[in-house]
Amino acid sequence: MINDVADVVGQLVNSIDCTIVGEFNDDVLPNEWVTCNAKWARVGKIVMDPATGNSFTIVSIVDNTTLVLDPLPTNLTNDEPSSELILPNPFYLSGTKIAANNEWTRVSNSLMAKTPVVWLLELIRFKRYGRESAIDFESDIRLFFLDETNVTQYYTSEHRSNVVVPMTALANEFVETLQSNRQFKTVLQHDIVTFSRFGVEQDKGVFKNILDANLSGVELRVTLTKYKENCKC
Repeated sequence: MINDVADVVGQLVNSIDCTIVGEFNDDVLPNEWVTCNAKWARVGKIVMDPATGNSFTIVSIVDNTTLVLDPLPTNLTNDEPSSELILPNPFYLSGTKIAANNEWTRVSNSLMAKTPVVWLLELIRFKRYGRESAIDFESDIRLFFLDETNVTQYYTSEHRSNVVVPMTALANEFVETLQSNRQFKTVLQHDIVTFSRFGVEQDKGVFKNILDANLSGVELRVTLTKYKENCKC
């Protein structure tokens, strides 16, 4: 049953739309990308132009609407310059703290290759319904949306603005993905828990990382209700 939930959540995470729609603002600076929704874009992260295959580093973000990119985009002379960029795909992880950390450390030595991470924490409350019900199962899940943070240089406010805010946006994208999938019951409410640094607080205020990296972000707590296949509800 736990595998059912983990697989379903993984499919939802993989369905998150990683594109941001906008345009290059070459009237001011040719490396400015203007968008109505920067989603979980972050300074220092890579975005890709699917039209050219070129990748850019986000140098700065202004008002969550303008991304300043490096190097200078080369496709501005095209008749139809790109109207979208692709953000990094979230890395999905499920399991207990020990199992998740073991998988996390084996994947790659590069944080860039495995962030942002979406981690489904087990144990999971799981309710299966009988054949007279249109519902397949219902489960209360705890899902963490995490990205790397700088524990030596960031103040608490910087953890929040640089990591927590983008990860909140990613959690919201997950909820939107869930809401748009008719295999699932509409979510009427969900809880978001934020933290500047993801870990366990010990004596004297020392933190122990749960995953082997300095991360921060948000936790999403939501009840996932899936209908049976081919149900017309």
